[in-house]
Amino acid sequence: MRAPKQISIGDQEIDLEKAVAAALEKILTPVAEAICEIERIRRKEYLTEKEAALLFSLSAATLKTQRSRGGGPVYIKIGNRALYSRRELQQFISSRNNSY
Repeated sequence: MRAPKQISIGDQEIDLEKAVAAALEKILTPVAEAICEIERIRRKEYLTEKEAALLFSLSAATLKTQRSRGGGPVYIKIGNRALYSRRELQQFISSRNNSY
């Protein structure tokens, strides 16, 4: 038995294929955009504070606090922006995980 392609709700005819396609697009578009953003960030050698926080599941506030206290991952300052080497961040996180 095949499922109907259209259903009636009240006085409206709804095309199920179009409704499902629209719902999936609405749900999946933000997911696809987030994945593209993460992949764009992964290809960069130097990351902003926000990018580093996003990619490594860290808090941007934690990175800022660690910088002000003289700890945390190595960073370079260009103007008023702190940039983190992706490799240095990976090493910092690995060293923290192995110390417990």
